[in-house]
Amino acid sequence: MNHISKELRKDVSYNFTISAGGSLGAPTSAVDTIAGLDEFGDVADPILASATQPSVAVKVLDKRHNAIYSWSLDRMQQQVQRMRNLTTYIDRPSYTQHFSSDEPFYDSPPPEYSFIGNALISLAPLARRLSSNSTVPIFCRYTAEAIGSCRIDIKISSVVPSAKYLNGSTPSTRSASPVPGTILSGSKLIFFLTVDSVKGLSSHDFSAAHLQVRLSSILGPSLSSEEVFPSPSLDMETCSLSELKFRRSFSIVASNKVLTHLRQGYAPVEFFAAVRPTYLERLERWDELREQKSYPTASSANPTSDTRPVSLQPMRRSENDFVVVQTHDVVAWAQICELSPDGSYIPVPVISQGNLDPGAFLLHQGLQRRVILSLSSNSGQQLPWIEFVRVRIGNVRLLDTKGRMHDSTSKALVTLPLLKEQNVVFKPDGTGLLIAEALWDSSVHDSSLLNRITAANRRILLQVSWAIAVETCGDPVQFSMDLAVTMRTRDASPPSKLMTLFGSNKILSKTSTLFSVRLSPPLTRSPRDLWRLDTSEKYVRGEEALGVWKPRGISVVEDYSRLVSTEHRAADVQAIRVILSVSPPRPIQMDSLAWRADDTLKKSLALWQKQFGHRGKVELH
Repeated sequence: MNHISKELRKDVSYNFTISAGGSLGAPTSAVDTIAGLDEFGDVADPILASATQPSVAVKVLDKRHNAIYSWSLDRMQQQVQRMRNLTTYIDRPSYTQHFSSDEPFYDSPPPEYSFIGNALISLAPLARRLSSNSTVPIFCRYTAEAIGSCRIDIKISSVVPSAKYLNGSTPSTRSASPVPGTILSGSKLIFFLTVDSVKGLSSHDFSAAHLQVRLSSILGPSLSSEEVFPSPSLDMETCSLSELKFRRSFSIVASNKVLTHLRQGYAPVEFFAAVRPTYLERLERWDELREQKSYPTASSANPTSDTRPVSLQPMRRSENDFVVVQTHDVVAWAQICELSPDGSYIPVPVISQGNLDPGAFLLHQGLQRRVILSLSSNSGQQLPWIEFVRVRIGNVRLLDTKGRMHDSTSKALVTLPLLKEQNVVFKPDGTGLLIAEALWDSSVHDSSLLNRITAANRRILLQVSWAIAVETCGDPVQFSMDLAVTMRTRDASPPSKLMTLFGSNKILSKTSTLFSVRLSPPLTRSPRDLWRLDTSEKYVRGEEALGVWKPRGISVVEDYSRLVSTEHRAADVQAIRVILSVSPPRPIQMDSLAWRADDTLKKSLALWQKQFGHRGKVELH
């Protein structure tokens, strides 16, 4: 996408980001809606807007319209196809007049106010009927860094119980704890939400700004219809940032689902701004620097240090990990054996008429047969095959003297029963061998070509397919080849060896085919296995024009995880501070202390000063 936009000079760049899902999945400005920018429908990506879980998205830095927005991967694929149409028919004006030259690269219409960050508050104090006043950081969801702060004040006006509790049947909400009781189900809660004292947003980055609160952020995802309450837009060139304020009263009915959200959920306050080109350039540079931190290079000041290419990850990969496309050469030998008078199975001769002719098996009518397949590879343990899973034969055809192919009614492939004993050998010279035998009864095909004598200079072609299980593959590896046979009478004598002396014919015991097996790593959805997939070395046409630009890697997932934990930790700290501020200290008697003895106190302090376990990062789930 980036090389196409640069080739056509569209002043836009794309990179990966994480869409949070829920109310922050694809946030759009309500001021744009009021201004009539959504006259032709909501421009937000419907897939991101309806997502409830975090997902990978594409961040669009629209430098032509000075905007930032996100696309889902599905929409990105649609836009890429439209971009390719422009480049395919760029030299054919009769076709390009039917395509819009700007529509594939931008949102139409582009938003005036872009989402730049949010402040997160915990709703736990509100569920306990507590008013709160806290200073909350504003986090940018593109860089996972704090770009400012604001003061959020929630003041409860009244709590009116439901009518069924006003008839004297109100259960007691008083507990032994001095913290006020929780809100009853069905109660009407009225409170004021105030956001002011906004700091940190620079007029060098933004020309105008506003904030907004969604009703679903307070009531939870059970809300049937969304409602957004924006603040007045502030011109940051003529007004002070302290004038950016929001105040509104909310009256809600606390149902069971709403109460669950109040006790466990968080409410984001969204900030939107009209961004300047310098801010977009800073975001693009931040992505480049973030990826350089993920792949550190050796210091140039230390010439003895171990130099490492920038494209290599510092983590060492196991030799057994299946991370790149592998290609293996496999030789398949096919042999047909018939029952002899002494009870053993002997190979039937194969008549080859030249160096390029694989040959035709000379079969006899009415005899039991076995098909022996031998696979050989020079990859050894790198292609760790296990066994033959299935062998099938069918698709009977006739090849006449003029080289024409005649189909028959027997096209179905019949599965042959495999003998239990299969030979798997990995030799010290690096080669591997896999041999299996299958029972074949030609009468199951119900084909007249296999039941009657084959005319001179004609052959019967059979399709043989088989599947083998490989330890590193999720599905069996499929093979297919054609075998040529000639049916003769039961008492027909074997071909004379004199025919090989006066002609180009050869008498062989088996035929072979060379296969090139290409194994591709599957796309994984497990976050633990994302690092195993490496497509950074795959060439994309025009990538040399992008310079030092690199797509975001696993670091974008790490940044999102760090952002979520930091936001929730900061919100929880403020909520606990509010709850503890209304809890009076309890007097503690010295006799009740377990460590009133000096020796016990010294031992406890000594244990606190000791360190146990790993001294690195410890994650608690």
